[in-house]
Amino acid sequence: MTGFGLMLLLVAIASIYALGLVGYRLLLSARRLNTELTKSKELIEDLNSFEKTMPIGAEASNGADLLSLLGQRRRIRQAKEQRVKARRRRLLQRINNIEIDKR
Repeated sequence: MTGFGLMLLLVAIASIYALGLVGYRLLLSARRLNTELTKSKELIEDLNSFEKTMPIGAEASNGADLLSLLGQRRRIRQAKEQRVKARRRRLLQRINNIEIDKR
């Protein structure tokens, strides 16, 4: 066998090996794709079997409900403002406690 024939044989074996690796990677990818497809089919079946609910129409509130609702909203807004002020106070306190001259 000449040097050219030996080189050709080595190239052929290397290409068959590379082709086998590519095929193996494709097989692994196909398996992963198959598992994802089965999962998605199950999820689609669950979604299709879900019962649809109809939304309830809006109801008008009377004056007594309106006053309590406005009071509740005011309390929520005041509590939020107090939390913001307390946070600012804590932040300013931390800034004031920083010692700059530590060297």
